[in-house]
Amino acid sequence: MSLPEIVLDDRGFQDLVSEARTRIALACPEWTEHNVSDPGITLIELFAWMTDVLLYRVNRIPDKLHVALLELLGVRLEPPAAARTELRFMLAGPVEERVEIPAVDTEVGTVRTTDEPAIVFQVTEGIAIEPQRPAAYAVLRGGAAKDVGVAHGRAKPTGADRLPFASPPQVGDALLLGFAHPIGRLVMQVELDCSHARGAGVDPEDPPLRWEVSGSEGGWLEATVLEDLTGGFNFGSGTVTLELPRQSAIHALAGQRLHWLRCRLHDRTRSGAAGVTYSHPPEVYEISAAPVGAVLGAVHAASELREPLGVSDGTPGSTLRLRHRPVLALAAGEALEVREPGTETWRAWEPRESFAESGPRERHFVLDAARGEVELGPAIRQPDGGWRQYGAMPPRDSALRFSRYRHGGGRAGNVAAGTLAVLKTAIPSVASVTNPRAALGGVDAETLDAARARAALEIRSRYRAVTAEDFELLAVHASPQAARAVCVPPAGAGAVRVHVLARVDPADRRLMVEELTPSEELMGEIAGYLDERRLIGTTVELLPVRFKAVAVVVNLQVSPLADADRVERDVEHALYTYLNPLIGGSPHGPGEGWPFGRALNQGELFGVVHAIDGVQFVKILRLYEVDLLTGEQASKPLGGHLPLEPDELIASGTHVVRASHGEE
Repeated sequence: MSLPEIVLDDRGFQDLVSEARTRIALACPEWTEHNVSDPGITLIELFAWMTDVLLYRVNRIPDKLHVALLELLGVRLEPPAAARTELRFMLAGPVEERVEIPAVDTEVGTVRTTDEPAIVFQVTEGIAIEPQRPAAYAVLRGGAAKDVGVAHGRAKPTGADRLPFASPPQVGDALLLGFAHPIGRLVMQVELDCSHARGAGVDPEDPPLRWEVSGSEGGWLEATVLEDLTGGFNFGSGTVTLELPRQSAIHALAGQRLHWLRCRLHDRTRSGAAGVTYSHPPEVYEISAAPVGAVLGAVHAASELREPLGVSDGTPGSTLRLRHRPVLALAAGEALEVREPGTETWRAWEPRESFAESGPRERHFVLDAARGEVELGPAIRQPDGGWRQYGAMPPRDSALRFSRYRHGGGRAGNVAAGTLAVLKTAIPSVASVTNPRAALGGVDAETLDAARARAALEIRSRYRAVTAEDFELLAVHASPQAARAVCVPPAGAGAVRVHVLARVDPADRRLMVEELTPSEELMGEIAGYLDERRLIGTTVELLPVRFKAVAVVVNLQVSPLADADRVERDVEHALYTYLNPLIGGSPHGPGEGWPFGRALNQGELFGVVHAIDGVQFVKILRLYEVDLLTGEQASKPLGGHLPLEPDELIASGTHVVRASHGEE
């Protein structure tokens, strides 16, 4: 099978002649003779023939040469982006001695098989887990906080202090444990020796309680309950294991300025059930807490340290190839290092995007991350016949090495929850590790077709954000993890609003709002990129894309010989693909994403459903608007039309498809 022909310009001879004649009518209306016998028309046909021959040759440029032409224009293939997740490290027991989990050097991977190598993630933030115990215990009843004594990290209340809540308990009552050191990112285990709480209808799996940590500006951040052996005080004594938020702050409570962990009575359970509460509080005889783990951020990457790159021969424009590629974006301390002859000191050089502004003595280098190549400054011949060096060159016989770089990234890093469980190097006291949530953000390296499409837009904008299209292009170009963007021009002197959509791979499924919302790191990266390219005086506001989510309910009849279960799955997949902000909008399969602001008509979904093999006819098809954040679905179906604002996209809720045969 031959390779498909790439058509860079599909205009032919007659197209060129017709376009020229149209321009003549607009630019030179006094030219009225358009017969083929006219000498001017003969010249037009001659130039059209020559241009057609040139287009024929250009359309046969091989990919390798095309890449070289793009590089001459400053367009390079974008490297992959690395997936990110969080790793939960669990210790063998409560901390008795300081446990350090270092950043970068701590690597966790998937299980290696005979068919697939391990996918390795690297911890991006280290932590030292201190053996701390509560420094204070307080109870909050009826809005008044009271300090209860603590000895050696344990509180043993007596008398009325045993009741952490009022009798009967009131919403807002709480028990609080104070710590002298920050408790953010820790996994905390609370030990409780207490009696049973009484309350008709209280579900031990979903009690009306909230475990929270003191946050900045007087706020409180909710913790995640990993295990509650007390059943929300229904079972009496036991332990409660909590995953605490990333940060904690000092609050002044009951005369103590500490980092607080509290258990508060709420008017609703975590599932949203209301009106369920306790009739009598538990009695706490003894309470304590201790860290039993930590949750740390991680990125799909592996590091190489002090990789030798050979010896300089003094030739300008030299290229040095790294052992592993593609390379992730360089972080602080990652650079080319040079040791000149006769010295023992390695000197770090600075990375640059290009050598355009580099002087002949400035120690700069350019990294082509996709190819894993380190480029040194070239010498360019000047109009006067002389040569100018852009960027310094290492002296001849200088030793070259790369201090550190990270390689990895791509869709392979989007691993499912619970798959990262192999610690590459053992850490004392660490019993297990896992990723509680799936890794997101991994994007493969840019394809040549995508670079071709991007090149024309970049040449037009010249990396300056002036028009709305410029902001959209540059916001997506800032990071491979940004999939789409839409710019809303200001009504007056306000800020330019740019709404960004995060990339998700694979996208042909139901997408959650957490996946589609750009992370703080991504927004910061885009903000810095646009800030360097915006006009002076232009204020830019970055926001997530807004969604209107719909759930489709379909009841259909399948052909006599069709598999009803298979048809249901195919129809669901088609709906999730069509009503999709990333790949939706095309009735023929994955497309470029639902167009911003395009309304949804109910009738077009009939065509999507009927296109599935085995569908005989559709009995019922209804649309319901869904709140993508809460998952709540409207009780009444929509009409036949759902309008969207210019900065809104369609997303899918939970589609329900029922297929049956005629006799059913």
